[in-house]
Formats: sequence, structure tokens, C-alpha cells
Amino acid sequence: MSDRTEYTLSGSANGAAEPKEKRPCLVMIRGDFIGQVYELVRDETLIGRSDDVDLVVSDTSISRKHAKITLQDEGFFLSDLGSTNGSFVNKEAVDDPLPLAEGDKVAIGHIVFKFTYQDEDDTEYHAMLRNMAIKDGLTRIYNKRYFSEVLEKECEYNRRNQVGLCVILFDIDHFKQINDTWGHPAGDCILKNLAQLIDSEARDYDVFARYGGEEFVFLLRGSPLPAAVKLAERVRLEVEEQVFVYDNLELKITISLGVSFWDGVDPMSSKELVEAADRRLYEAKEGGRNKVCHDPLS
Repeated sequence: MSDRTEYTLSGSANGAAEPKEKRPCLVMIRGDFIGQVYELVRDETLIGRSDDVDLVVSDTSISRKHAKITLQDEGFFLSDLGSTNGSFVNKEAVDDPLPLAEGDKVAIGHIVFKFTYQDEDDTEYHAMLRNMAIKDGLTRIYNKRYFSEVLEKECEYNRRNQVGLCVILFDIDHFKQINDTWGHPAGDCILKNLAQLIDSEARDYDVFARYGGEEFVFLLRGSPLPAAVKLAERVRLEVEEQVFVYDNLELKITISLGVSFWDGVDPMSSKELVEAADRRLYEAKEGGRNKVCHDPLS
């Protein structure tokens, strides 16, 4: 087996620069998570849609166990595992294991990666670009694009495992009046501070995102409906009790929330799950605002 230290950069002649290890990576260049870097830390990396592979790619064009990358004496090789849509290196179909070289394009189903070697600076640079693409510029929480990407992945996971998936959709009551009365800078201040206030309520594996304008969304994997409703009510109370300060003004707001749940068993699309939460949000608005409406509790 080849020694990974051969990918280490040598230092400068005067010894000023510390050597940095070049690690083998796949960088997604076509797919939902463009810019995401996946380090190849094992001598064999299984790729597929199944939850028990090393690199999970939740795309319908990917087979459950689609392909694998192995480190051999001569370097890294890509093998197809009898996938439905095939694997390709630089548009060449993979029948027998094909070697991978720096810059090669690896297509697996509809997803395309670039095979490359990166040091810490390269990885941090790609992470920065990725972060800029998926974070909202004002609130610094996830944006709608990222939420939509993860929603499809989580729906696919829930469809396979039936762990339960909840969406909490909420927006600020009478937000237009705030902008009209105090100006858009005041509205932006509230949006930014509201996001910071609520962000800590999400678990590490949940998603909290700005859905658009004054609208926000939670995506909760493995959460039963009663737990999601409890979280929504806690968020509602926290916002109601908070005083937002802008330019010596003390502003109070309320929010209305809609909660939907999908067990993963009954047929439902990602769009239908969000639409169900939106209907509950509308009910909360019609019911007087500053309240939580949700799917029926079983």
C-alpha cells in the first residue's frame, strides 16, 4: 500500500514555510451541495444513497451502493458496483477499475465530483465559498437554497427509515408596519437579532433557515409532532418576551407558527410537507396571530 506522506508538500528552501499535507478529496462540482469537500480518509470509500456507506449522496440517480474508491499501490481507483446509471471518469464509463489523477471529473449518476489533493488552506477556502453560498447575508443563518437542498435529502432519508420529519414555518406578525413606521434598517435589525435569538434552539442536526423576507423555517429530523409543537411554542414565547433595541427604540414583536409532520410511511413530497406547514401558519394568522397551529396530534 502506498504511503500517504508522498502527498506532503516540501517546505521552502529557507525553511520559512511549514510543509502542509495534501489530502485526497472529492469536491462536488455538480449537484445539490456544490463546493462540498469530502476527504478520502480510508483506503476504501463506498459511495451511494444507502445510509451505511462512507459517502452518502441522496440523489435519486444514485444507487444504494453505487461505486467505490480504493487506494492501491499505483494510486486511487474508481470502481462501479453495478449501479443503475453507471460511473464515469472524464466521461469514460467505468467497467473495470479506472485510475484517478489530479483534476479528474468523477460522474456518479447525475452528480459530478472533481478528484483532487488539497491542504488545509485549500479546504478552508472551499469551506468559505460554500458558507457564502448557503448562508443568508443579513442573518448569517442558512438560506432558502440550503434548506431546499437538505429538505430533499431528509425526505429521502425519512422515506427509507420512517423516523419522522417536521417542518416549523413562522413569520413576524405585522412586519410591514415595522418597516413603514421605523424604516427598513429597523426591520433588518429585528431580523438579524431574531435569527440570533432563535438559532440556539436548533439541535446540531436540525436546520434553521431564513425562508424569505420575514419568514423562517425549522427542519427537524426524527422529531415526533408533539416535540416539534413544544419547540414552536417555546420559540413563540421567547420572541414575545424579547425586547429588540434599535437606535434607542425598544421594539416588541410576535410571531405566528405552523407545524407539519410526515411519518415517512404515507406518500408525501417535500413540497407537500412545506405546504402543509404553510397552511398551518395561515391558520395561526387567521386565528389572531401570535400562536402555534399544527397538524392533528395522534
